[in-house]
Amino acid sequence: MASFHTLATPRVAAVPERLARYWACLAFLPIAWSANAGAQAPSWRTVSDKDGIRLEARRLPSERFDELRVTTALKASPQTIADYLLGKYLDEKNKNITRSFVQRGPDQAIWSDVLSTPVTSDRCYSMRFERQALAGGEVRVKFVSLDYVGRKPTPDCIALRSRGEWTMTPTSAGTRLTYLSLTDIGGQTPAFLAHRSLSSAAVSSVRKVVAGSAGLALPRGIGD
Repeated sequence: MASFHTLATPRVAAVPERLARYWACLAFLPIAWSANAGAQAPSWRTVSDKDGIRLEARRLPSERFDELRVTTALKASPQTIADYLLGKYLDEKNKNITRSFVQRGPDQAIWSDVLSTPVTSDRCYSMRFERQALAGGEVRVKFVSLDYVGRKPTPDCIALRSRGEWTMTPTSAGTRLTYLSLTDIGGQTPAFLAHRSLSSAAVSSVRKVVAGSAGLALPRGIGD
């Protein structure tokens, strides 16, 4: 995600006492909200734990679909995995997706997808990946959906909304990989019908990264 910096110019005139108290209250609100949100965060429930890949889910207030978390361990370094995510991972072909890049770089990519399947309306969405270097050698690649960039193939193409992140934490054996995702496929599809597909897609994404970042062939069926 792009970073924007706002430069503040000091004011010579004194700030009225009432206004000063108002801004002080506003400054405190994000801290109080964050602490409150953390205290009320729903707990994760395990959906599956197989072949070293653990899938968890939780329901967030006001969201139709579960937030998903997938964790695993691999031997590649955090930087190698992040390079793959912003490189070959985005280039892998999928028969159901038509992709066009808007911006491409080593630390950020923006692209537009049209997802077509025989049984549902097309989904149109743009996405942004951004790499962030964290303390201790940890690397994060955050992603978020955007308003569709480009010309939609059909006027009734449904918007898909998604956000999340890939977090690569260095370990003595390589990397602890955590994939966090919240996706709303839009339209009138009931959440319980889409849950299995979204869960399967999340695990498949992690399996792809595990194989791809190690230079191995993708597991059978993932590129379909």
